[in-house]
Parts: sequence; C-alpha cells; structure tokens
Amino acid sequence: MRFYAEKYRSQGEELMGRTVEERGVVEQWLEVEAHNFHPPAYNLALHVLFATMLGVTSDPNKVLNIYDERQSNTKYLAGDFFSLADISHLPFLEYVVNKIEKGYLIKERKHVSAWWDDISNRPSWKKVLQLYKAPI
Repeated sequence: MRFYAEKYRSQGEELMGRTVEERGVVEQWLEVEAHNFHPPAYNLALHVLFATMLGVTSDPNKVLNIYDERQSNTKYLAGDFFSLADISHLPFLEYVVNKIEKGYLIKERKHVSAWWDDISNRPSWKKVLQLYKAPI
C-alpha cells in the first residue's frame, strides 16, 4: 500500500500525510491496524463464522471502543485528512459489516459509524468493490 501511495502521490489524495508529523500519525495507525485491529477483527470473523457450530456466543470487538474514542477527536484515524491508515481498515470492516452482517458493531459506536460511513462511501472504495465483484 505504501508503494502505491507514493507512486501515485500526484494523482489524487495525499494518503501518507503532507507533513512529517502527519506521516508519523499515518504510520502509527497503520501499525495499530496491523497489530491491534487486524488480529481481533480476524478472530472476530472466525468466531462469528464458527461460533454457532461450537455453541459459543459471539462477543463484540472491544478494540472498536478505542477507535470510537479516538474518532471523537478527529475525522479520520491520522487526523482530519483521509489517509492510508483509513484505507487499511476497509477490507476487514467491509467483511464485518457486509459479509458476516455484524454492522451493529460499527453502528452502535457513533464516531466509528460516522467514519465507516465516510470511508466506505468514497467513490474509490465503491470502484474497488465493483472490481472485486466483476467476473474475471
């Protein structure tokens, strides 16, 4: 993702941040996604998929509460600009909301819900979803 953000930097949004400080925050949230969001989201997806077979009740993902608190202060993860940090969350959130139909985990958190509505309705993400569904 970083490669493409740099390669196509002049063709759209500045996804890595305009300043060293903004870039640092983008990198921080990319690391948060990789180490703190992705593992629990993956586990949540597996849990939801196999919970009924195992007779286990699904638990909401507590990490989303941290995201909700963060986004009570900023529009996007790295600040008030859309970045690679936000993009990195789209695939798993798409899966949680639309594939395993656990959108309530997002919708019951005011700030995460607003963020999700914003990033998931971007024309570029809609295009990705269209390409994903298109036959090869």
